[in-house]
Order: sequence, then C-alpha cells, then structure tokens
Amino acid sequence: MTPEALTQLLASLDINPDKIEDEKYAKIIRVLLFIIDELSREIEFFRSEVQKLRDEISLLKGEQTKPEIRCSNKN
Repeated sequence: MTPEALTQLLASLDINPDKIEDEKYAKIIRVLLFIIDELSREIEFFRSEVQKLRDEISLLKGEQTKPEIRCSNKN
C-alpha cells in the first residue's frame, strides 16, 4: 500500500483524536497514527533501496536494469 493510499484510507475513517473525550484513548490513537506514518515511510524507503540493490545486482551480472519510466508533463 502506498503512503498516499494509506493517507486516504485513514482520512476516510474520519479519526480525530481531538474529539475523543477520554484523553488516554486520544493519546493512544495519536501514537498509533504516528507509528503508522513512520512505518509507512520506512517501508517506502526500503522498497526503493531494494530496487536499487536489484538494479546493481543486474548490472554486475551484465543484465539490464529496470527502466526508469517518467510521466509526461502534458496538461
């Protein structure tokens, strides 16, 4: 799941820790949302690192790397 998809999913749940009356549960929700955000960023970083390492292995084997496809900027 991409970070954008995760953000949209969490937004669709309409979770607002400020509206939770019990401060203990509000704090728990804030911490959990922070952890989810941090882990999502780490996963995305590691995915890109794995791809870089795969490309490097392919180059060392004499194979081609995965092509870098860029989107067009046409409006």
